[in-house]
Amino acid sequence: MTPVRSDAPAKLPGTGIAVATALAMIAYQVAGKATRDALFLSSFPVSALPAMTVASATLSVAMAFAASKALSRLGPARVIPLGFAGSALLLVVEWLFQGAWPRPVAVAVYLHFGALGALLVSGFWSFLNERYDPRSAKRALGRVAAGGTVGGLVGGLLADRVGSAFTVATMLPILAAIHAACAALAARLRVSAPPADRPDAAEGTVGPRESALRILGRSPYLRTLVTLVVLVTVSEGLIDWLFKAKAAAAMVGGEELLRLFGAFYTGVSLLTFVVQALFSRVALERLGLARSVALLPTAVGLGSVGVLAWPGLPSAMALRATESVASNSIYRSAYEIFFTPLPPREKRAVKTLIDVVAARAGDLAGAAAVQVALVTVGLSLAPPLLVAAVLLVGVATLFVAYRLHGGYVRALERGLVARAIRLDLAEVADATTRSTMLQSLAAGDPLRESRRRGPPAATDGPSNAEAPAPADGSPPPLDPIASRAAALASGQPAEARAALRAGPLAASLIPRAISLLAWDDVAREAIDALRSVPDAALDHLLPALVDPESDFAVRRRVPLVLGVIPDAAAVEALLAGLADRRFEVRYRCGRALHHLLTTHPRLGVPPEHVFEAVRREVGTERRVWEGQRLLDRLDDESWSPLQDEALRSRANRSLEHVFTLLSLALPRTPLRLAYRGLLTEDAHLRGTALEYLEATLPPDIRKQLWPYLEDTRPPRAGARNADDVLRELLASDHSIAIRLHELKAREAPRPEPPLED
Repeated sequence: MTPVRSDAPAKLPGTGIAVATALAMIAYQVAGKATRDALFLSSFPVSALPAMTVASATLSVAMAFAASKALSRLGPARVIPLGFAGSALLLVVEWLFQGAWPRPVAVAVYLHFGALGALLVSGFWSFLNERYDPRSAKRALGRVAAGGTVGGLVGGLLADRVGSAFTVATMLPILAAIHAACAALAARLRVSAPPADRPDAAEGTVGPRESALRILGRSPYLRTLVTLVVLVTVSEGLIDWLFKAKAAAAMVGGEELLRLFGAFYTGVSLLTFVVQALFSRVALERLGLARSVALLPTAVGLGSVGVLAWPGLPSAMALRATESVASNSIYRSAYEIFFTPLPPREKRAVKTLIDVVAARAGDLAGAAAVQVALVTVGLSLAPPLLVAAVLLVGVATLFVAYRLHGGYVRALERGLVARAIRLDLAEVADATTRSTMLQSLAAGDPLRESRRRGPPAATDGPSNAEAPAPADGSPPPLDPIASRAAALASGQPAEARAALRAGPLAASLIPRAISLLAWDDVAREAIDALRSVPDAALDHLLPALVDPESDFAVRRRVPLVLGVIPDAAAVEALLAGLADRRFEVRYRCGRALHHLLTTHPRLGVPPEHVFEAVRREVGTERRVWEGQRLLDRLDDESWSPLQDEALRSRANRSLEHVFTLLSLALPRTPLRLAYRGLLTEDAHLRGTALEYLEATLPPDIRKQLWPYLEDTRPPRAGARNADDVLRELLASDHSIAIRLHELKAREAPRPEPPLED
């Protein structure tokens, strides 16, 4: 089997434009934040900040609900460029009126930045989330986030230089120009995607729309994300107020504050870029999303201890820098990926509410805490009290972050199902395209042995069929068991089949029936006969399976009998068979176990036993892995958890066997869809499948299995463009089963007749 190729995110259209847009957008955010704070604190005292935060949050919440409806109806690809353009126009108006009414304009700029800035950032990330599958997002969104950190560095330097040479108001037309550039880039980003892959044409945008609040109400995963955003924003608000209070007490004049904030944000952006470039991808791949998110409250907690030990502007600045660097690098990359498994319709409805409304709720809670502290203990004693509150919030954030992993895995499972139902291989007409989706099974097998075997030789020792004749020469008395035994040992297929079909087997006939499993002409009847006496046959079947000296043809067919015996001993024998030296025995035992546990869930197997068998399989050499074949097509085809025969007949048997084993320990439906996704050219489904496996497999198994799932080789010359294939694959699910008779009819006939019902 050709390993599954993983498309690098750099090859996706528009990634460079997305990086440039993020750079300009975050440059605006950093420079705009410095401008907003300098304008406001040069016109109002620091004690007015909590009231301004409440007003900004209230306006932001109202706008977020309106934006959520617009995004659900029109999509972020249409709304976000218009939002950037409108913000640029509003900044020009504010600049024109700043000289005449400085205090009202300071309030307007504060409200403008607080309400529109977060909305546009959230909408842009929602825009990108619809372009990438969960696995590609880990790399692509990391690159975009890195571009954003560079933008933060540019924005900080811009604010610092303008503050040194000009007035604070000079920043307003500069900020307008930046958002105008963002509007142009976002519009270009939309048209850079192929028509079938454009975010505004994403699946899930049709059909009845569900309200965002109803979606949040039925999804514990999304509610956990809401809680995370609220807690993180509360912590950020408390730390930000502490830093600004110390800065306002130490600085005089708006330009001086602008230079301080510009220099601070420049340094923070530089550190964020370093962390993003060096550690974000490593953290995501080695720690996972939940632990990566947990790094933020951990870092903030350590910084808070430093503020309590050494109060003052330097420690407050260090705490704010720590929070900002962690939030805008590793945390941001992980947080955005949490949304990638969601269907676009749900994502458009809820992401803005989570990003903006939940964040503004956190702002309100933080502002309320600051106001309570100012009223109860005064400005001088409020800082240590608020730092203690930051520590408590950090502990709660850690608890919430670790709950996200399970929800993310379940969201991936839903994503696999949602994406898989859009595949329709019947729509792919040409054989070249189909061959890139379904891997062909090699025609030759150097280990193949003939299935056309004759009857097994009679066993040594007396049997009922060999009873001596009476001494007087008269015929022996008719003994039904002896007659049946003689028919089983006759070597005549018709007689043996008739004997096997003649009712339940007597205990003395069971060993002979087991030996007949090796005879292709009667194996079908032998299997049925043994299944009819499961309790009596079990004691004979177990040694026949686990004894390496038993006939190989017998051992590879015994699992077909054990797979219908609901007994713990059968489960134990099949588990032991997973360690057999012959691949086909292990393969049949895996299928039999799956069938047995599906029909009788009370039995169960310890997951660690399953994972140990998987470790043995993935630890084989690649040459052995790729060469493992089957000698029989038996009646356990329907026992496969993978179900789709068109895929099974062409895919690598080793990989199929591993996924069959994994289905004994992991949820079966998403695992089946993940296997299907690996064998298709639907990039989004394949990426979701890989991300699901990465999130659920034990690390050592994932490390050994991954070389068989990913292939970093460049695409072969003359291969069709993946985007062209994707456009042909977007359809409905009932057909990955897909005219199986047509696909089977095109395959070469098999060299041996199957053993089937």
